[in-house]
Amino acid sequence: MQRKIQIGEVVERSKKLEAMLKNLQAEGRGLHELVSSIQDKLDQELSNKLRFIATIRNNAIHNPEFDIGADIERFNSACDEAETELNKLIKPERKKRAAKKKNNNPKFNHLFLLPFIPGAHIIYFAFILVLSIIGSSRYIIMLAFYPPAFFAIIQGVVENNMVKIWTGAGIFTVLYVCGMFLPPKRFPGFRYIPFLNIAGILSRLKNKIRWRLFFIAAIFIILTILSGIAIFSWRQYLLGVFLFFLAYLGGIVFFLYVGRKKQAGTDKYGRIQRK
Repeated sequence: MQRKIQIGEVVERSKKLEAMLKNLQAEGRGLHELVSSIQDKLDQELSNKLRFIATIRNNAIHNPEFDIGADIERFNSACDEAETELNKLIKPERKKRAAKKKNNNPKFNHLFLLPFIPGAHIIYFAFILVLSIIGSSRYIIMLAFYPPAFFAIIQGVVENNMVKIWTGAGIFTVLYVCGMFLPPKRFPGFRYIPFLNIAGILSRLKNKIRWRLFFIAAIFIILTILSGIAIFSWRQYLLGVFLFFLAYLGGIVFFLYVGRKKQAGTDKYGRIQRK
């Protein structure tokens, strides 16, 4: 019975620390991954304490023979110290966010007129498209370098050109090392395996892209381009005008919908914020 109480205490305190780390923009599942994602914000002593707490928590839950009573005092002491130190980091972060929100300029932004200007509305869609992938730009860049690296190696082997082989291998090595610092949420061990560590980049890319914004912007851009092709190349004026106004009116509706969601308590992407 005493063991169950202690395990409950360990789990509860670990969850509290996980929530505190997420307030510092940490990402991942479990304390180890959360700590790794914001390693640059934590000093080494605090990082070691949090990893010790994570180790005790994992042993307590997954190892039935683990003597939790022998470490419970050290665990509680480490939790107390970690909570104190994390609070010191969280308070300035909250003040920073509050100051940023307070200093937001409420003046009218003339870019908001773009969705209402026929022809210029495509600029608004392009902006939304960029906004949807901006958080994943580094992963897109990394993936973009893989094909040239493979192509250089293959071409070097076919032509017996050592310069191309070493160039491709060098690019691949740099990408591989960078990929080791991007553990996927599932199968984190893949990051150490050449070729398979691309899975880590893909999983990060999948989670960083704002897919709803991406597809909406892409659809409206495609409709606008098709309208131009229909009018100027196919000479299908009625179809072209129909596609153009479909994209134009759809963009206005989307713009108003996102603005309404934001007023209702959502973020700049139109998603409902969760506290």
